[in-house]
Amino acid sequence: MGRKELLLLTAAMSALTLTLLVVIGCGGSGGPIATPPPRQPGQSEQFLQLLPAAQRTATYVGSDRCGDCHDGGHGGGTGKIDVAAFNNTLHSQAGMGCESCHGPASIHNANPTRDNILTYPLVTRTAVCAQCHGPKSAAYDISKHAKIVESVKDEAETNPAVYGKNCFRCHSAAFRTQYVDAKLSSGMSRDDVHAGIVALSDQEIVRTAQLSQESASCVNCHEPHKKTGNLTESGKDKHLMRKVFSMDGTSISPGAPIAQHTTVDHMCGACHNSRGGRNDDTSLNTSTTRPPFHNGPQYNMLLGIGGVEGTGPPVRTTAHSDAPGQCVHCHMPQGRHSFTTSFDLSCQPCHTPGDADARSAIKGAIELQLFSLRTRMENWARGRFNDPDMWDYTSMIAAKQKTAPPQAQVPIEIKRARHNYYFILRDKSLGIHNSAYTRHLLNVANQNLDTLGVGRAAPLPPGRSPDYVRRILQEDIRIGNIAARSEKD
Repeated sequence: MGRKELLLLTAAMSALTLTLLVVIGCGGSGGPIATPPPRQPGQSEQFLQLLPAAQRTATYVGSDRCGDCHDGGHGGGTGKIDVAAFNNTLHSQAGMGCESCHGPASIHNANPTRDNILTYPLVTRTAVCAQCHGPKSAAYDISKHAKIVESVKDEAETNPAVYGKNCFRCHSAAFRTQYVDAKLSSGMSRDDVHAGIVALSDQEIVRTAQLSQESASCVNCHEPHKKTGNLTESGKDKHLMRKVFSMDGTSISPGAPIAQHTTVDHMCGACHNSRGGRNDDTSLNTSTTRPPFHNGPQYNMLLGIGGVEGTGPPVRTTAHSDAPGQCVHCHMPQGRHSFTTSFDLSCQPCHTPGDADARSAIKGAIELQLFSLRTRMENWARGRFNDPDMWDYTSMIAAKQKTAPPQAQVPIEIKRARHNYYFILRDKSLGIHNSAYTRHLLNVANQNLDTLGVGRAAPLPPGRSPDYVRRILQEDIRIGNIAARSEKD
């Protein structure tokens, strides 16, 4: 074959191949070529989109000009900061000024209004910090903190006087920054912070709800305007809003008022606590609709506070509560802002990865003990009401489309046991946060059922796998969430 014929054959085969690709791609077995996803705005674009329309054509004037109006000296005040304190911040030392976060200020400088400068609540968005802290922001984006709880947001808009002024203290980054964190940072007392929230108008609550997109953002943990003296585990001042280590359980003790348990001086415990949930018999007899504590009692579990403890003194804490950094040591190894744990980093230097993996077997053991306790309560309910679900709280039973019995017919022993069951379940660590206190609460619950003559249940029923047990426990968490929402409708 000559050179000319070879070139013609090659061209013909190329054309045929192209035709086949078109057929396969457009109408053949391969289907249409996938459309690439829309391009996400970059970090600078996200920041610019937050700016009010009246600010978009503004130019930069410099921090000194901002200080002419906003320097409130020591203690600051409404719309004021301590400029000298700001000049000592890591931001200022890195060359960052007011306009780095609040946007160009020339128009605001000429006519100071809230409508021509980036301020609360939008300035609390993580996109502001992501301009410089991109990797940490990317990790944060996959965390639950980066997402708003839509049901809470809807409730705050529907009934702002109740759900906005209470739930938003932890479930809205914008709300917490403006009405809790900023006030405490300026030196305001807990009681005054609480009084200020109570005095808010419904209109302001609804406005914040409509703009809230994150449960907790950077500025709920970091004070951008000054160093705080709250040091990291390694002894550095990273502008932390609260302490990373505290053994003060007063603020989260059973019955603690809302002004106290929503202003805890602990980075994670400020929100991850039981909200003053009671554990005494009087409260257990009256709080029968749902567990008398919030969904996230992790700080309570860490310190061993809030379960039904019986008459014997419990071992309240373990080495985890004494670890420097406490929560952040395990959930933020090497500054990990996704808040996810791992054996290779979270458990060092106390455990090797292999040792940590072996010790994690406690979770499976606690799951089986929880399931056994649950089975015992079911057996009691089956014998008393001929229905295994009647041991539960009334809203949980209603979520299963059933009618709960009069709670006066449910003995206090069942009420104590179900309190501890949900306290351990809602902590979600399955003994990792505090194995000693977890086991104590399980023992107390089982002792109460012994008093009623309920037989002990096998940890794992014949033919059932640990996965089956896990699904049952997770379903109780899911039903609890449904019940909480329906109760508020």
